[in-house]
Amino acid sequence: MSDMNVDSTSTLYPEATLNSAINRAYRKAGALFPWADLQDAKKTSTVSGQEYYDYPTNWRSKSIWRIEVDGEKYGEDPDGSPLSFDDYLVWREDNPSATDKKWATQQRRYFINPVPTANGTNNLHVWGIMVTETLSEDGDITIFSYSTPEGNEAVLLEAKAILKSKGDDLKTTDFKSKEAKELLAIAWGKERDEDAKYEKNQPMWEVNDMFGAGSSKDLRGRFDI
Repeated sequence: MSDMNVDSTSTLYPEATLNSAINRAYRKAGALFPWADLQDAKKTSTVSGQEYYDYPTNWRSKSIWRIEVDGEKYGEDPDGSPLSFDDYLVWREDNPSATDKKWATQQRRYFINPVPTANGTNNLHVWGIMVTETLSEDGDITIFSYSTPEGNEAVLLEAKAILKSKGDDLKTTDFKSKEAKELLAIAWGKERDEDAKYEKNQPMWEVNDMFGAGSSKDLRGRFDI
């Protein structure tokens, strides 16, 4: 209110309008990047004969990046990545009896192979990205409040830009404040720099030494692999 030079009696910017603008700006900020504070994990139970399951209601579509069933990682070696949905369907058709642990995501559903043959108990674990929660009380905090205060500044800048641009013919997903978007991009860059410290630094591929010295004096066609 102070930034907009209004108080609670304003008819131009009543409190409900301000709250709506703040939440719109917060949704944009949360959707701009896959922030670490929005990464989540859930567990559910496998159902006998059921191949696909619904996303958690507060997760972004196609945001799952890891699946485990009964403590075993599903997906492609070595990182557990999924198949594209089309490739998954083709692979399943070509390999109807395969027990390879594959998975794919399709909008707000995810598919797993092999299809469970028994009901489980909280044995299906998934990791994905949440959407931001609606701010409704004065004491509510954002994902930026404790670790990235400049993110809150960006939310306020975008909220003010939304309020001042009433009637502008712009897409609701477009940022109206360039400064807000830049602040968020800088914050995301710092977060990615920190993540890089913990990323895997060992090669992910096992490469056969096709030109090894061998252990025999007779090296014709013989190599240590």
